[in-house]
Amino acid sequence: FFQEDVVRRIKPPHDLGVVLRCWHESEDYPPMSNHVDPLLRPLVPGEIGISFVPHQRREIVSQGEFELLDRTFQPGDVCKRDLQVVESGVVVSSEVEARLEHVITRVALEGWIPASVLEPASDVFVGDYVVLDDWVGQVCFMFDEAIVELTGGGLVRVPQLGGRLQVGDRGPDVLPPEPTTSVISSLIRSQPRPSFNDTVLNVKPTALAVTWLAINQSLDPGIAASRSRPPQFFAGPEMSRLQFIRGRPDSIPHVGEKFTLRDPSIALAHTVTPSVHGREGVDGGVIVVPALTVRETRTRVTILWQDGRKEVCMSKALLPYLNVDEYDCWPGDYVLHKIEELKRVAVVQSVNSKDRTALIRYQDNGSTELVSVLELDPHGTSAMEGMQPNSQLDSFGVRRGDFVFIHREGSTNGAELPRVPTIGELEPWVREMPTVEDRADGTTSISGWRGELHNIGQAIAKARGTPEAFGKELDGRVKPMGKVGGVDWFGEVTDLRTDGNVEVTLGNTDVIIAPLYRLTRLQDTGETGLDVWGDDYSDGYGEEDEDDDADVEIRYESGPQGSGVWQPYVADPASNDEWEDVIEMDDWASVVEDGDGATRMPAPALKRINPMFVLPPLPPSSVALARAQTPTPAGAAALETPPTQLSSGTQSPAPAVIDLAAKKVKELSDEDEDSSPWQRFTILPQAPLDHAFYSSKPAQTTRVFMTRLNKEYRVLKSTLPDSILVRVYEDRADLLRCLIIGPENTPYENAPFVIDWLLDSDFPQTPPQAHFLSWTNGNGRVNPNLYEEGKVCLSILGTWAGDKNESWSAARSSLLQAFVSIQGLVLVKEPWFCEPAFEKLRNTEEGIVNSRLYSEKAYVLSRGFVRRALEIPLGGLESEISWFYYEHGRLQDVISEAKQLIEKSTTPTPDQDENCMSSASSSSAMMPMMDRAVPRLTAGGSLMLSRTLTKLETLLESYRTRTSSNIHVISSGPGKS
Repeated sequence: FFQEDVVRRIKPPHDLGVVLRCWHESEDYPPMSNHVDPLLRPLVPGEIGISFVPHQRREIVSQGEFELLDRTFQPGDVCKRDLQVVESGVVVSSEVEARLEHVITRVALEGWIPASVLEPASDVFVGDYVVLDDWVGQVCFMFDEAIVELTGGGLVRVPQLGGRLQVGDRGPDVLPPEPTTSVISSLIRSQPRPSFNDTVLNVKPTALAVTWLAINQSLDPGIAASRSRPPQFFAGPEMSRLQFIRGRPDSIPHVGEKFTLRDPSIALAHTVTPSVHGREGVDGGVIVVPALTVRETRTRVTILWQDGRKEVCMSKALLPYLNVDEYDCWPGDYVLHKIEELKRVAVVQSVNSKDRTALIRYQDNGSTELVSVLELDPHGTSAMEGMQPNSQLDSFGVRRGDFVFIHREGSTNGAELPRVPTIGELEPWVREMPTVEDRADGTTSISGWRGELHNIGQAIAKARGTPEAFGKELDGRVKPMGKVGGVDWFGEVTDLRTDGNVEVTLGNTDVIIAPLYRLTRLQDTGETGLDVWGDDYSDGYGEEDEDDDADVEIRYESGPQGSGVWQPYVADPASNDEWEDVIEMDDWASVVEDGDGATRMPAPALKRINPMFVLPPLPPSSVALARAQTPTPAGAAALETPPTQLSSGTQSPAPAVIDLAAKKVKELSDEDEDSSPWQRFTILPQAPLDHAFYSSKPAQTTRVFMTRLNKEYRVLKSTLPDSILVRVYEDRADLLRCLIIGPENTPYENAPFVIDWLLDSDFPQTPPQAHFLSWTNGNGRVNPNLYEEGKVCLSILGTWAGDKNESWSAARSSLLQAFVSIQGLVLVKEPWFCEPAFEKLRNTEEGIVNSRLYSEKAYVLSRGFVRRALEIPLGGLESEISWFYYEHGRLQDVISEAKQLIEKSTTPTPDQDENCMSSASSSSAMMPMMDRAVPRLTAGGSLMLSRTLTKLETLLESYRTRTSSNIHVISSGPGKS
């Protein structure tokens, strides 16, 4: 099962529920113990978290006890037929039908009702886009009034901030509970006590807070400048000035949601009539409830497969494709084709997912070409690697479901294809943290803009029924945008065409075809985080309720207060708690300076680096271990190496690969270290100009800094594996450069990985800063932990949030540990699982397929690293790289192994499904070669690798020509006959 699946218990009582959590999906929050929500405990394989409807009971259950009823897909979602299959499709449209029942009487309508005849029971929702005076805004908060029917028939008016209640809600939690405290303030209470029969009959928004995102892009700049930003709050009749516009996904009914019929006669035809409450002539009058609850859905979707086929099928037959491969693309997508320095904009016509090739149409001349998808950038991700999550860097193209502004004819969005500008940043006030202030009477009240909205809503609630309000209109309604009065400059992307044009459904319901350069995308506030309360968790009422003299008016038809007069609730001032501040002390050991200036470590002198702290146990004969057992130079302080862990914070099951790489290098450098061209550790006079941190201001070195650095140097000189070289510099003690040779039987085998390092003046109290020299030409990361812009993501470097034992410690961590961690725990056989959320998918169908695709990419890209290192020599490592690849044959090995892999990959595998990466029928046949990190290549992988091989062969031939010429010169020199 997957999130939002509608499921039913197989055995009685056949409970219906919606899946909220699955063990295989990544967690957005850490596990919390003893939490009021039972779904917040960690899941184990086979468990799912369900919210049962209609009572909303939440429970963790075994997925084997349930069957799938429906699966929700929205336009733009990506899906597969089977997780073992590489082909994927994008949802073009969806048609939903629903089974409905009346929210109060529970009388069911017969048959399935199409979503097209339904509309949401609420006028407006938080998150809705609204339009006013050429501005597009978004409702970020609301104040509403709910009418609740009590057990005895009395009616209760509940003014509330936050929209907690919906029509049809029933139970003891409808009315605010007994006085309690929340993250905002104390709750309200009144004479009546909550009961299980309390029922919400009506909910009406009375005040809105709107953040204005962007202005009409088709306006002349002078006119746009004259359009002032609309007000922040709208209340009562002022709300009627607003028009809301919703996308297709917002109109899809989900189980448990409340809707009304556009044509009430449909309900009458099914013998379902609205429920009637209250009495004529009594304050409040008669309340008619026509709302219906969605109790079950079935969804039919139209899928555009990668090869260009369109298919209509039931959503239950599909699986959500959650961990989309970075090279996946579909017909109509804009991509950037990158070969060498040449970059051309193109539109995808079709994709052969099995071969990883794509037919693309170049936008500059309309020609088409079949290319490897590994050479395509479908998202602009390479340029966005270093950006912050909330950055506004333009992405490639648009997607179905995006909201866009239309620029006028003859103008452009100002961006270079295929980029599309993104606008619509939330106003700063939205992100203000909620605050409360103490009152003189001992109660608390919410402050800031939330307090203003609350006061506006309360003023309207208090005015009802008073003489001052007689003849005044207190209410308004946000109108839906339609054909009449709708805008023609803003709309939703509904389709992408293979000629590069985009279909947009405008606010006035017209459909236009527009070129990409006339579109500007509205920022999805879900990407920037529309969290108006500023906290990740709440205790239920904390987000919506406050005391603030919050009045709940009650009308009784019988009983001691049966006068029919609305009476206010009385807040209980005794209910008031305060936050407790918890200060967490750092109990880590630290490095201190003794009186003589030496660095004191809380451990005995270093004798060896324990291999179990670096990798799983290594063979005793290994070079790395032999060097690790070298006695520490006299006086060296201990640099104990704690368990090195991946950025995911879990111990890696990576194989002991350092020894394999080190052994191969050792075979080439068995001569004396001082005379070997393969010097593991060398101090050079000057830092090279191509060092990533060369232009940085040199660190102010202290005695503690230099003392520790000298000890680090001694450890590196004696303990480095032979497959890691380190260069340090006399003129810049704060800089280092290391060369790591990719371990054997990984996608990185024999490839060079260069990382530049900077030690700031606070070292070793602060971790070293790393910059990875990525040579992927913008074709994606070579490893999940090695970013294209240079970031190295590891807990020990402080670039991933690990716990204390995983983070840098001046007392326990060392430069050697950082270097070895990258080689042994990043450059691994199956790098896809280095991504924190993917480790749990190891040995699953999805994990096997995605890991194989990623390893192919890593292998092909890392062959390009060999080429780059040879074509543009690296400062301080020129001779070593030349020696390793030319003189001792590693370049020939790289070429030969790549050619053999291409040849093997062109030989069909018996019984292997054409479109399946790990089918049961082929698994046994492929097992022998599956022991290799990259057993086979796709056609697209082979195509891209062949381009690199051509360059590598040219380099090798050039070297041989030079060598032959030198030999000829020597043999024919002076004194030679």
